[in-house]
Amino acid sequence: MDRWTDGYIYCQRLPKDYLEKSIKIKEFSRIVLRALHPVDIVVTKFGRLNQRDIQDIEACIREFKISEAEIKARALLVLQTYVGSEEDYLSHLDWVLEKFFNH
Repeated sequence: MDRWTDGYIYCQRLPKDYLEKSIKIKEFSRIVLRALHPVDIVVTKFGRLNQRDIQDIEACIREFKISEAEIKARALLVLQTYVGSEEDYLSHLDWVLEKFFNH
């Protein structure tokens, strides 16, 4: 389990609505356990994009029926506050869209 604050996943910051989009798993007396929305999981994988990330992306797209438009729109929001190489992030986005949506 990872815990990050204010929408940060390592050095990437998710759009402000990430918590509203997240999925509630269980509520305890003082804790609400949530999971990132699958599209947010996908777009956080673009920074590194190793083999495990590719497998995770494929599983999310397949299991949750995430569309190309959803991924692209969310990735462009993440890119607004991205602190890594924007060129690499966009290149990885293009690669994923081509691989999984047959461009």
